[in-house]
Amino acid sequence: MSNEHVEREDEEKIGSGESLDPKIAHHSTYIDETKRILRTYVECGSYDELERQVVEGNILNKNTDEYRTNILREVTRRHIPGKEEYTDTPLMQVVTADVRSDVADWCLYYEFAQDPFIRLVTTDFLYPEFERGTLSVQAVDIVEFIESIQEDYTDLRDRSESTINEAATKYLTALRNFGLLEGTQRKEFAVTYVPNETIAYVVYRLFKKGMNSASEIIEHEDWKLFLMNESEVQRRLHDISPQYVNYEKRGSTERLVRKYDTMEELIDAF
Repeated sequence: MSNEHVEREDEEKIGSGESLDPKIAHHSTYIDETKRILRTYVECGSYDELERQVVEGNILNKNTDEYRTNILREVTRRHIPGKEEYTDTPLMQVVTADVRSDVADWCLYYEFAQDPFIRLVTTDFLYPEFERGTLSVQAVDIVEFIESIQEDYTDLRDRSESTINEAATKYLTALRNFGLLEGTQRKEFAVTYVPNETIAYVVYRLFKKGMNSASEIIEHEDWKLFLMNESEVQRRLHDISPQYVNYEKRGSTERLVRKYDTMEELIDAF
């Protein structure tokens, strides 16, 4: 295994006129398939061998070569940095470690939600609705939000009404599959508990993204992906201290220090 742990930074500012491609919302979340593919990739250490096992070996037990190829392409686009040289990522370390399935699933959701489209809809629409006390959302609500920002993003401007409707539906389905929402036509906010290990995973990922202070970590928008406000984040930091971090808050002063130097050491401690 390479010692180079690729930190897939998605910190690009998505501003007016920049791209915001909703294609990720047009596919299944492939939760189980993603974990199987990443485990196999780590085991064989080669993308060519991974492709052979998925397409020819049918390790996913899917009916057609085309379907198997499509799943591999989608998982690769989201979670494998490159085909030429094998590199591992924190997510790969999680899915190959001896951790509970809910820990792996929530870490997978966090990385899945780094996609600019998923991220923006969640942080700018879904989280504010949750904070306002809205009980449920429907696809039409997502469509209205997308249409309200459509002119600001090049990849949304020319999207047809049917494409936007599909993106809204698939977005809600994805978040239901990951457990953030529940229900069929009308999606309600689910009662969720993000495991301590996943909270620690996110904290360490934010450190790797350049967040160096307690306030930067606590105020980071990534927590909105879990529908957490700052006070909830502070409470959860207390939950993981001192097992994974050292967190202290005295008056207006906060201190947050990692217990482990690397993501690999952290995940080994799960």
